[in-house]
Amino acid sequence: MSPASSFDHDFLWYVEHPEAFEQYRGKHVAIWNKRVTGHGSSAKKAYQMAKKKYPESKPTLAFIPREQELIL
Repeated sequence: MSPASSFDHDFLWYVEHPEAFEQYRGKHVAIWNKRVTGHGSSAKKAYQMAKKKYPESKPTLAFIPREQELIL
């Protein structure tokens, strides 16, 4: 079994810490090293912000819904 990638760690952090994203409701975020490194009205804007701050990053992108949604 191979070690988990940073993507896995960032995705797990995203899933396990919804409180960290309250201020980003209705926006896209870029996550790298268990923190939000970019945000915006589109995934592209969030990604560009993250890459500008951290060029070496490989951010995980997510959309934070305005309200909590149940996805089955």
